[in-house]
Amino acid sequence: METASGPEAALRAALAADPEARTHELNRLLGKFGPEHLDALTGLLGHPNEEARSAALHTLQGFGPAALPALRPVLALFGDERHGYQATRAVERIGPAAVPELLAVRAEGPAPLRRHALRALALLGAAEQLTARDRAALRRLVDVKLLDEELPGEGWEYCWLAVPGDEYRAAFEVLGLHDPVPATLAMGRSNPASDEVRLVDDDGTERTVRRVFVTPELAGWRLFFGNHLMLTCFDDDLVARVAEACGRAHFHCRDDYEDSHHWVIAERGRGVVRSYAAEGDPQWTGDPLPWERPQTEDPYWDPDDEETPGASMETDSAEAAARSSIDPDRTGADTPRSGHGWLLVTEPGFGHGRFRNALEI
Repeated sequence: METASGPEAALRAALAADPEARTHELNRLLGKFGPEHLDALTGLLGHPNEEARSAALHTLQGFGPAALPALRPVLALFGDERHGYQATRAVERIGPAAVPELLAVRAEGPAPLRRHALRALALLGAAEQLTARDRAALRRLVDVKLLDEELPGEGWEYCWLAVPGDEYRAAFEVLGLHDPVPATLAMGRSNPASDEVRLVDDDGTERTVRRVFVTPELAGWRLFFGNHLMLTCFDDDLVARVAEACGRAHFHCRDDYEDSHHWVIAERGRGVVRSYAAEGDPQWTGDPLPWERPQTEDPYWDPDDEETPGASMETDSAEAAARSSIDPDRTGADTPRSGHGWLLVTEPGFGHGRFRNALEI
C-alpha cells in the first residue's frame, strides 16, 4: 500500500475488500501513516465504521504531542462507550501541550466538550490550573453528592487502617497527612487508580507525593485507604504510634490473590497487643484476643501436629477486621454512618490538582 494514496483511500480499499475487517488489521494499515496525514486521520474519527474509528484513534495515540490539532475531535469521543478509553489515552499521549487548549474549551466551549475537558485536565494532572470558578463549581458538586451517597459494599482496596471515629484526626500528624478536602465515597474508591505523583527536584532529588482517602465514620470507625498505608503500616511501630494518638489502631492487609494476610491491633498505652503475618517470623505476636477462635475449632486441626505458639483460627485479615472493628466489604445501607470522607496528601501545600486521575464523584 503506497502511503501517497492517503489514509482515506487506503481504508476505503481495505473495507471494500473486507467489510468485516477487524481493528488490529486496520491498526496495521493506518499505522503506516504519520503526522503529515493528521487531517485525514482526524477525519476518520467520524467514520461510520467503528473499527475504522478505533484504528484512527490508535494511530493518533502514537503521534504524541503532534496530535494536538486533533484534540477537540478526540475529546468529543470521551463519552463514547466504545472509544472513550482510547480517546483518553490519546489525550494523555499529547500530554501537557494539550492543557492550554483544554482550558480554552472550559472557558469558551463548545458546551458539549466542557465536561470532557475537565476530565482531561484531571487526567493530565493539571486540575490546579482550573479557574477559581471551576474549582468552586467542583466543590459545590462534591457537597451536593455528599448529601445523598450510598455505601458501595464490596470492592474496597485490600489494605486499610482503622481508627476510632471520634479521634481519627490525630492520625493525620502521625501518618504525615495534610491538606484535607471533603470527598465522596466514589472519589475515595477511584483514588487508588493514581494516588501518587513522582517528582524530581532541581537538585535531582526524587520524591513521591501520595494521596490518602479517609472514609466517613462507619459503625464508629474511620478507615484510611491508599498506597501510603500499604507502604508504611507494615511497620508495626507506626501502627502503635497511631494507636497512641487515637486510642486504638487496626491495620488489615491481604494481597490480590488473598493468600498472604497481615493484621495488627494496637492500643494506647499497650502498643501492639496482637498481630498476625502469613510470612512473618513469628507469625503471631501477643496473646489471643477474646473474639479469636481457638485452633481446636478448626475441623482440620490435628492434636498430634506441633502447635504454632499463640496461634488461632483468625488468619484472614478481613475476618479479623469483621470481628475486631469493621470489614468495609461487609458494609451497606444498614451500617451506621456519620460525617463525610476526606482526601489528604503526604506533603503540605502540594494540593490535589497534580494527581493524574479523574476521580469519580
